[in-house]
Amino acid sequence: MANDHTDERTSSDENRLDISALATTVLSVLSDKGEGGAQTIRNSVVEKLVEAALQTGAFNAEALLEDLKDRRINADQIVDIYIPQAAREMGRMWSADIIGFAKVTIATARLQGLLTMLAPPWAAKPNDLANGANILMILQGNDSHTLGPHVATAQMRRAGASVRILFGASDDVVIRALSEESYDMVLFSGSRPDALASIGKSVKRIRNGVLSPPPLVLGGLVLNLADGVKETTDVDLVTNDVKVALKLCEKNKSRNRHLTR
Repeated sequence: MANDHTDERTSSDENRLDISALATTVLSVLSDKGEGGAQTIRNSVVEKLVEAALQTGAFNAEALLEDLKDRRINADQIVDIYIPQAAREMGRMWSADIIGFAKVTIATARLQGLLTMLAPPWAAKPNDLANGANILMILQGNDSHTLGPHVATAQMRRAGASVRILFGASDDVVIRALSEESYDMVLFSGSRPDALASIGKSVKRIRNGVLSPPPLVLGGLVLNLADGVKETTDVDLVTNDVKVALKLCEKNKSRNRHLTR
């Protein structure tokens, strides 16, 4: 593919690093591929997704998903494996000056749109299921990399969790949400090291403003871009693994059930 210099680019080393790590999701998707162990990734499927997402014409999501179905790729594989892999490939192409930042942004939005079609349609309100975790996910207002958090949201909803997403919410809004509804975990998503101070401030506000706050967890690109993240933010856990986060939820729910007996 010829170099594309028609899109506006930025030479910022930090921004380049962010895009290169585009497929690193809030909670890891490639480290855990189910009970059957690691699966072989079909490069032809990754190429199909990248080609469709980058095409200049209209994006036909329904036709793309039908094509993947014909290739015997199921919805869980698309969410867990192929969308992150396609994002990773586009990040590599951006880093190599093959495509521009604007195209990556549009293509990523298209991939994110696929997630809304593939994820279970859980309501944003906390659920009443005995075993269902209620999770509040907080995205930073200046965060342009939201594909990973939405992949993680799809995975958690598939596991039976109810996930509410707040984007760029003030600390007062977050505290009000935690005071009005019962949540088993607050999950912060961060993609830039300069967001750590703000996340740490929010953590302190939650601990001081909410009676018995749920576990506070941080994940995202920032875990690969900065050291001492847990110490800087004072969260209870930093992880890029869905199962680890959900286990913490279940531990918290079990403790609360024990205390109310």
